[in-house]
Amino acid sequence: MSDACLLLFTKPARPGRVKTRLIGGPGDVESGGLTAAQAARLHQAFLGDLTARLSPGDFDLVLAWAVDPGEAPPDSGLAAVRQRGADLGERLWHGLSEALETHELAAAVGSDHPELPLGIVEQGFSRLGADTDVVLGPALDGGYYFLGATANGLRREIFDGIAWSTPTVLDETLDRCRSLGLRVELLEPGSDVDTPTDLESLARRLSAAPGGQETVACPRTERLLREWGLFAGEVTA
Repeated sequence: MSDACLLLFTKPARPGRVKTRLIGGPGDVESGGLTAAQAARLHQAFLGDLTARLSPGDFDLVLAWAVDPGEAPPDSGLAAVRQRGADLGERLWHGLSEALETHELAAAVGSDHPELPLGIVEQGFSRLGADTDVVLGPALDGGYYFLGATANGLRREIFDGIAWSTPTVLDETLDRCRSLGLRVELLEPGSDVDTPTDLESLARRLSAAPGGQETVACPRTERLLREWGLFAGEVTA
C-alpha cells in the first residue's frame, strides 16, 4: 500500500445520467450536441483513458462511484468505494477523510478531465507535506480539478457552504483555507470537458499535428471523436 490515495470521482456510464450538458436534443453531433447514448460512451472513454494513465502512479487509485442506494458499483477491476453525501462538498469530505484513515495523503479528481497527466497528480502529492496542507488544481471554469490534503489540512469547513458548479468555487475554497490558517499551493490550470465548446477544444488538442501542441494520449476518446467526425480538419463520408 502506498502512503498516498487518489480518489477518482465518477458515475456509471448510463445514458441520460452522465455528461448531460453535452446532450443536444433528439439528434446527434451533426445537430450541435450528442445523444444521451453518445454522451454515455464518451464518459466511459474518458474514464478508461484516465484509469489506464493513472494506474501506474505511485499512489493507490480508488474509483469513487456515485451510485443509487442498493445499486452495485460497476466491476472495473480497481479498488472502489461509494460516494456518500447530499452534495459534492459532503462527498469530497467523506471520501477524503476515509482515505486518510489508511493513507498519509489523499486527493480527489473527476472523470471529466480526460487529459489529466500522471505527472500533475504526482506533482500534487509531492507538494503535500510539512510545508503544505492543501494542494488545488485550478480549472478554467473557476472550479478545481484536483484537491489534495494531508490529515492536518483536511477540514470539513473547506467544503461547507461552497456554491458548487459556479465560477467562484476555487476562490471560495482558497478563502476558506486561508481563513483556517492552512498552507495552500496551486498546480497549473487545467480544463474540464462539460460543454460542447469544451468538447470541440478537446478535439482540436487531440488532433494536433506531431511537433505541434503537446498533447496527452487519450486513445479511447480519440476513437469516438474520429467516429463522430469531430476531429479538426477531418471530414467523414
